[in-house]
Amino acid sequence: MTTTDAEPTSSRRPLAAGFISMCSWGAGPLIIRGISASTSTITVMRLALSVPVMAFWAWRTGGRLDAKVMKDTALPGIFFFSSMALAFEAIRHTSIANQTLIGALSPAVLLFIAPRLLGERVSFAQVMLAILGFVGIGVVVFGGGDAQSGSFFGDVLSTISMLLWTTYVVMVKRVRVRNENAWAYLAGNFAWSAIYGIPWAIFGSFSLADLGGVDWTLLLTMVVVQGTLAHGLHAWSLRHLDATVSSLINLGAPAFSVVGAWVIYDQSITVVQMLGAGVVFISLALVSINASRQMTPVSS
Repeated sequence: MTTTDAEPTSSRRPLAAGFISMCSWGAGPLIIRGISASTSTITVMRLALSVPVMAFWAWRTGGRLDAKVMKDTALPGIFFFSSMALAFEAIRHTSIANQTLIGALSPAVLLFIAPRLLGERVSFAQVMLAILGFVGIGVVVFGGGDAQSGSFFGDVLSTISMLLWTTYVVMVKRVRVRNENAWAYLAGNFAWSAIYGIPWAIFGSFSLADLGGVDWTLLLTMVVVQGTLAHGLHAWSLRHLDATVSSLINLGAPAFSVVGAWVIYDQSITVVQMLGAGVVFISLALVSINASRQMTPVSS
């Protein structure tokens, strides 16, 4: 039977969706590393190929990509695409360590604005777990001992990217509170993002000729992993999870990427980084336990 936005769901399913989403985002850098094409080629093609996938799942769950959805997602699409484009550009001007840590500040911003904008209650435990998770990420990022120095301009781009992404999360949360179809919303958002990416493709280094057979396989994997799983389950779970809880769960993505690079690409990882990753995952487990105790069975 097809699951729709009107059917009941277990209180643990949104948490499971959040963790699957986090792992999928963490797998993104591992997939990108295996693709030889340019960043603009990967990004624009990933966005464009995700649209029919999202539209299909919207149809399967009772929604559809129509004129109303396209109108409603025009503005969120700007925030989504801009945050992604600025994050890529920031990496060219600052260290990956700085970009990662600044991006991880999103939960802190949400902890501050969620009570006012979303009516969410922020507990002392959430604040402490956010601090614990952020410290763990810092250990993972700098524990390798070879972090490059950043730049003020790159850090500013990273900060703007983080704020744009946080705004996008708030927009998605408000849409899901109204119980609008998550997949249709994402289909419209990805469609607009692909359109906004056209100038980047024209003036950047976009080239389909750069995509070989393996590249296409990995690109399609990205559509499934980062599109259907990461963004899809993230949007779906925000119907039931506080935006603050969802954002805290996503702190695990950088640690997942580091451990995955060690397993798949045999990249070096220090004992200190392993300990930092352990701290992150422990904080996520505590976030999950704390959130599960406060949740009740809901309708999806």
